[in-house]
Amino acid sequence: MTNSDDSQAPAEPALAAPRRLPRPGRPLWIYYPALLARRGNRVEGRGWAAAWLRLTTFFFGPSADNVVRVGRNFRTRGLAIVVSGAGNRVEIGDDVAFSGNIELRGFNLTVTIGDRCDAKKTRILASDANVRIGDDCLIAAGVHIRTSDMHAITDRVSGDRINPASDVVVGNAVWLAGEAALLKGARLPDGCVVGFRSVVTHSFDEPDSVLAGAPARVVRRGVAWTR
Repeated sequence: MTNSDDSQAPAEPALAAPRRLPRPGRPLWIYYPALLARRGNRVEGRGWAAAWLRLTTFFFGPSADNVVRVGRNFRTRGLAIVVSGAGNRVEIGDDVAFSGNIELRGFNLTVTIGDRCDAKKTRILASDANVRIGDDCLIAAGVHIRTSDMHAITDRVSGDRINPASDVVVGNAVWLAGEAALLKGARLPDGCVVGFRSVVTHSFDEPDSVLAGAPARVVRRGVAWTR
């Protein structure tokens, strides 16, 4: 009688997964923190929060001459900034509280956040266009602001791109409720309120209005809001 254990073939050793190597002739670029700044990349500002940003701001390897500047009394409970390109600027005003992440992709772009703004878990993506947020804005958790669709859509006949990047501009004293989205070309005048999960896709010109829906539309005019 044959032992059942002896009848089993020995297991073959597992093969190690192949290592993925960089393509020949392509440099292996990495992101590095502002604390190791070079090529003119830097974070400017005073206080512990600005010092912390030197650890949580990252520049893509070949990037150059990018500046992140924070004003007085800047506060954060977690902000990561990632920059790739050259000549880009992040300008954060005085008395600002901001958490979330900011990403810039391109050249000579600017993300500006005005004085006394309060933003929680906010995502800003500036790709080939700028973002400008005015003073005294309130931005709730989960808000997305982006200047580009990231992937081109072109006309089959002409070959022209039909979804180019465009600036996003937010006026003073604007309240963006939770999980709202501001897409390329969105412009909001002073005093507006954008409702929960609303999607702003174009320019509005009536201040002190309430916008809601996807896509957003004006649902009320002549309002004022308080923190």
